[in-house]
Amino acid sequence: MIVIPVSYSPATILRRFAVLEEVRIRNLVYQVLFDSDTPFAAVIEAVPVTINGALRHKVVATLELRRRPQLEGVLVESFWEDSDVAQIEGVVVEGSLRHIGLATLIYETLAVQGGITLLSDNEQYQGGKALWRRIARQSHLLQVFVLDTDAGRYYPFDGERIRYDGKGIPEAEIWSEHPNDCRHAVVLVAEPGAGGTGRYRNSRAGLQHNHPLG
Repeated sequence: MIVIPVSYSPATILRRFAVLEEVRIRNLVYQVLFDSDTPFAAVIEAVPVTINGALRHKVVATLELRRRPQLEGVLVESFWEDSDVAQIEGVVVEGSLRHIGLATLIYETLAVQGGITLLSDNEQYQGGKALWRRIARQSHLLQVFVLDTDAGRYYPFDGERIRYDGKGIPEAEIWSEHPNDCRHAVVLVAEPGAGGTGRYRNSRAGLQHNHPLG
């Protein structure tokens, strides 16, 4: 079970993380942090508060990642030679903030600002599936594709690739239903889209309002 850390000291942030982005949501400023060595990402409140007599930055969301050595070689050379590639293990958002778009913010920031190609986990719960569907439907910064990592081909697996819009590709082509794991090798891939080529901070203006994303 992934447990969200409570807070980070300013010294820890300076030592461990790169600050990829800063955005204002509902009159609070948040920063997206990334530790490329782990790899691991977090969203913090940019303004520290005093906790037990010391200044700390409250953590409101985290994203656990892993790099998959088995994807190196043919897949990386064919698809992602100029990009870092990481697979998502789990995202956690503070309960009271789950409806304002912090999970989407992390995904978009890592892809657009961090130059990271994001792969979904091979096993998805309903919350993860819903998040990927919403990103595919609504994100102006990311484009999502379906990839069979065993075959090394994107859907429809015929040499072309079709962008996933959250509904246009049958669910049976993406997700396995327990106990059947026939789609275990199929993952979703998030890459920067046409909307991710400009100034990232300005393109996230919609997050200053209530935003129904994870």
